[in-house]
Amino acid sequence: GILFTGKLWEFLIFIERYPGIIYNILLFGLTSALGQSFIFTTVVYFGPLTCSIITTTRKFFTILASVVLFANPISSMQWVGTVLVFLG
Repeated sequence: GILFTGKLWEFLIFIERYPGIIYNILLFGLTSALGQSFIFTTVVYFGPLTCSIITTTRKFFTILASVVLFANPISSMQWVGTVLVFLG
């Protein structure tokens, strides 16, 4: 994508200015690949329904951690939506 948008040089200049970003890019790629492998393995061995349940539960705990750890506000309607998702 970066070759088609013409932003390659801007990207290289950014990396030259902030070389520490290379570590973050590599870590992001590694964890993304690991996550995709986990999803694929879950679908193969346990089926798509189990994978969907695991993914939804993980997202719920991510939202909950965001609210508790970082004090991000969540409205009452958002709580209602969250409860409805888990009620099915």
